[in-house]
This record gives sequence, C-alpha cells and structure tokens, in this order.
Amino acid sequence: MLVPLQKKDFDKYIDFAYELALDPARTCYPVYYDGVKTRALFEADARKGISLPEDQILLYEEDGVMEGWLHYYYLPEDRYIAHRSCGVRRNTARALQELSEHLAARYPGCEWAVGFPSENQEALDWVKAAGFELLEDSQYYTFHFGQYIPGPEDPSVERITEENYEKFQRVHHAIEGEMYWNCQRLREDLPNWDLFVAEEDGVAGEVMALDAGDGFYSIFGVVCEDRRFHENLYRRLLVRALTEGKRKGARYLTFFEDTVEEANRIMRSLGFHHVGRYLGYHKII
Repeated sequence: MLVPLQKKDFDKYIDFAYELALDPARTCYPVYYDGVKTRALFEADARKGISLPEDQILLYEEDGVMEGWLHYYYLPEDRYIAHRSCGVRRNTARALQELSEHLAARYPGCEWAVGFPSENQEALDWVKAAGFELLEDSQYYTFHFGQYIPGPEDPSVERITEENYEKFQRVHHAIEGEMYWNCQRLREDLPNWDLFVAEEDGVAGEVMALDAGDGFYSIFGVVCEDRRFHENLYRRLLVRALTEGKRKGARYLTFFEDTVEEANRIMRSLGFHHVGRYLGYHKII
C-alpha cells in the first residue's frame, strides 16, 4: 500500500530512506554511495518532497511494515516524471507496480523516466516486464578535482555561444534521438551550459557539461556526430570539460559514459573513479 508522506513524519523516516539509498540492490539513480553525494544533499533533496507542489513522496507499506520510499517529481510543461530517490527494502516489483498505477491515474499520457543500478535486478526485471524502453546503458564515474592540474587550453576546442550554436546543433541533432536535452531545450537554456565542439579528420564531436552548484560539475556526454569512437577527439573534448570545471572551482564531477572499452580506459587514465553501471528506461503511461 502506498501512503503519502506527511510533513510531520519526515524525520521519522529519513534515516530509513537514506539507508536504502546506500544499497545498490535496492535504490534508483541518482545514487548516494558514489563517494561524492552526501547525507546532507540527500536530505535537502528529500525535503523538496514536502515543500514543492510537483514533488511527492510515497511510503510503501506491506503487512503494516514500512518497506519503501518513493520520491518523484513532475514537470508539467514537459509532461515528464522522474525520481529524486526510490528505495524499497522488500518486494520492489510490487511497490513499483503500485506506483505505476498511481502515476498512470494521476498523469495519463505523460513520460515516466527511471534509472537503476545494474545490481537492482528486481527493479530492472519489473521495468522490462512493464514495457519500458531502454534509453541508456552506461557506466557511472566520479572525479575529484583536488589533485587535478589542467594543461594548456586547446584552442581548437571551441566554446559554443548563441552566435555559433549551429556548429553544436550539427553534431547534437545527429545523435539526440529522444533524449530530453535536445537541440531546442539546450538552446533555450544555453546560459546554464558549457558546450564545446571540436573536429578531427572531418568528424565533429561535442561535450555537454554544466555547473550543478555546491561544488558539483556534471558532464552529460562526449559524442561524435557519426556515433563512432574517435580516441584523440574524445580525449580533447573530455579534457576541455575538466579544465572548465576546474576553472569554475568545482570539487567533484559526475559523468555517465558509454560502455566502449576505449572510452573507459581514457576515463581511468585521467583519474576518474568507476561507481557502477546505469540502466535508464522510459515509458508513456
């Protein structure tokens, strides 16, 4: 049974929720066992569930015992639902099925996006059986800027502005597919993004990154327009994003990378820490 969390009960259940968030086999993304995100950050995000109108926290109860914490948010302008946290101690599939019914009744026709660690097999089995489409299968990395010393800036990696946005659009339009951050949304939100492009042997590539605040910097992707891996081009773009994060005073970076072994080798050589495998799905409910 799903029960909306009451504000007065927040402190009663927050420890339980955080404990679930630290278990790869019982939580969703974003994860809090990555050595970067803290208990304070988890609690700050959780409080949005009792303070923001489009957020809700549902407690999953079974046989009188609290077994799960399901925190989602809704973006009305995009008709899009995603999670800030979602942890279930026992009977994950049953909890997700009840959540699915709740969301379908409340937001019919909306897109529901979920992401889980590869260790959360029960959740992954449920999303596949429920007809969700796989959007992303990637490796999750973190990076600590403390010991990072940038080299000379590469002038051939070009920063994207409104004036030269078509150079980025050329690459991104070729690979955006159904991703949320498409060319249009990125252009509308351009002041908040660090976008760079570069070319090599006639192939253009892009890196998307942003300052997430509180010392966090995030790389959303390094990709080439032909969807193939070009090692030197990839390294140049990735290093440019690291240099920008350092310049902005970031302490940590998070990044989801493809499963291409050459890319993961570069990540390790630059000092990235591998956290685990991420699987992202979506469905119109």
